[in-house]
Amino acid sequence: MARISNTKGIKAAGGSQFELIMAASGRARSYSADNQPLTPHFNKRGMTALREIEQGLVAYDDIKEMMINKNQSVFPKEADPILDN
Repeated sequence: MARISNTKGIKAAGGSQFELIMAASGRARSYSADNQPLTPHFNKRGMTALREIEQGLVAYDDIKEMMINKNQSVFPKEADPILDN
């Protein structure tokens, strides 16, 4: 297992290695035919996502917001899909 020292990425994530890894994993899972990596990728998806965050190609706040929206299970009353049926 390789050691990763990603100080720029950690600073972008507010100083937390955990937040950086969570953001990178969310970004890596979002890759698809429509959502290609923004940097040349020769490694696995996680490393590519870490490089994107470190280089500033993807904003940490955007990834965090995407992960929250994707995993949100409680909706406001006016937007509750179960009550609308």
